[in-house]
Amino acid sequence: MIPAPSGTFELAGGRRLAYDDIGDPAGRPIVYLHGCPGSRLSRHPDDSVAAGAGLRLIAVDRPGYGSSNADPSSDPASCADDVIALADGLGLGRFAVLAWSSGGATALALAVRHPERVVAVGVAAGQPAMITDRGDLSADDFARMAAPFVAESGVTVETAMEATTEGVDAASLSDLASVEGLHEQLALSLATAVEHGLAGVEGDLRAMVTPWSFELASISTPVTLWYGTDDTVYGPSIGQHLADSIPNARLEILEGATHLLPMTNWSQLLDFLAQQLEMEEHSCR
Repeated sequence: MIPAPSGTFELAGGRRLAYDDIGDPAGRPIVYLHGCPGSRLSRHPDDSVAAGAGLRLIAVDRPGYGSSNADPSSDPASCADDVIALADGLGLGRFAVLAWSSGGATALALAVRHPERVVAVGVAAGQPAMITDRGDLSADDFARMAAPFVAESGVTVETAMEATTEGVDAASLSDLASVEGLHEQLALSLATAVEHGLAGVEGDLRAMVTPWSFELASISTPVTLWYGTDDTVYGPSIGQHLADSIPNARLEILEGATHLLPMTNWSQLLDFLAQQLEMEEHSCR
């Protein structure tokens, strides 16, 4: 059974943005942005980890995924603005951002467009700025590109269990089995992601083949990039390219880590961002 989000927020224009608000309600805030295809549930299966780190984690369904309405004109920059609207609605002041894979583009857009709100950005196995220069693909093209991700919208949790392991390399399968409940969590996330269609997947694929509308060189917010040596999706060379493009970015290469890097290193990533938030609190006193 697909769980309902713990909250929804109505954006200007009437679109709905869905989110889970977990961890310590009084904790330091972190916004979490999932990859493609994914949802707010594309996170570590043990939500008590966030609470233990003294964090309030806001995990968002990006537009077109899960219970968030699609936005035909959505791109990482507009998604960043949606996150700020949600943060305003939740009464958040300054916060940190943790993003996985395709969610990284929105995290970096937040750093560019809203530096006054973002304390620190952490991107784990983030996508490159652009895979190709073909930004004029048709709807049929996007549907074909989406096919390897999900056979159709409305996949069940049972079929998603199979989809999350199909064609996956041995190292990633080992990582998937190393975290109790992770396979089930990611299958539930996949089923949730496409519950209402493939608009989110299509939006992400479009963003992958379209130049970003923001300049990485203008980022002043602290950015940390984590990449794994065994990641067959977005490897360390992508992290190096992003680090070279972002002033003062910190790149950490994790030996043996796969594309599941944030799931197998969840506590470490949250603890690091918690420290960033704590340091800013002390500097403001």
